Amino acid sequence: MGKPYSDDLRRGIVLSIEAGHTYEEAAELSGVSVSSVSRLLTRWRNTGSISPEKFGGYKGYALEPYRRRIERWVDAQPDITLAELQARLAEEEVVVSKTAIFRFLRHLEFALKKKPTRRRTRPARRGRSA
Repeated sequence: MGKPYSDDLRRGIVLSIEAGHTYEEAAELSGVSVSSVSRLLTRWRNTGSISPEKFGGYKGYALEPYRRRIERWVDAQPDITLAELQARLAEEEVVVSKTAIFRFLRHLEFALKKKPTRRRTRPARRGRSA
């Protein structure tokens, strides 16, 4: 995975454009692509900053604002299904997938508990051949 260009390089590109160089010349001088120069200048003109946005790292959960509610629902009904949680959230106008709910529950460390009386089905055993 690539890394963002340093602020020194970014500052040099902006300064070369301000000095009158074309995008192509600035790209050649800096050793970057013309599209990188274009994106950097667009960012600089729109935000006034040359620093890159946050790169990588942790992404939060969309359901975090509803954490207490979901915890109450699961505590009140431990065998609640993902579909039931999805329906309850939809009543509150929160549209999320079952996968997002599953990941959030895993983040909250709610575990799926299988009943110990259930056994995995096995194929029928064949008789020994002669």
